[in-house]
Amino acid sequence: MPSRFYLATRKDRSTEADRLSQALTAHGWERTYTWAALDPANTDGFAEVALKEIAGVRDADVLIVLLPGGFGTHVEIGAALALGKQVILHAPDQKTLETPYRCIFHYYPGVKILISREIDVATILACLPRRCPI
Repeated sequence: MPSRFYLATRKDRSTEADRLSQALTAHGWERTYTWAALDPANTDGFAEVALKEIAGVRDADVLIVLLPGGFGTHVEIGAALALGKQVILHAPDQKTLETPYRCIFHYYPGVKILISREIDVATILACLPRRCPI
């Protein structure tokens, strides 16, 4: 059974998210849900997407967050923490991690913070939980 991840970030970072997702998939990981751009002026479909995003977090072994995140990113972090999931936060710098304020849940036990200008797939892979085949 492949290990599963959910990837959270802002919509304008979808290219970076897709690159990371492809790299993780190449290492045997499976993305639980790939969100798509929604028209913020039209709320049709929002409820369905919200359900799918929470299910994606629930079905994942780990939540990977690329900061800065979007409006739902901290909801996804909260859901992951409530479900006992490992969370990996990547920020390009300390200021991004702490903007618009220091979030105490970034420092919750089990949350791994990675700060680097570039997204280092090897470092992220090293932080991921390992699942032993049965």
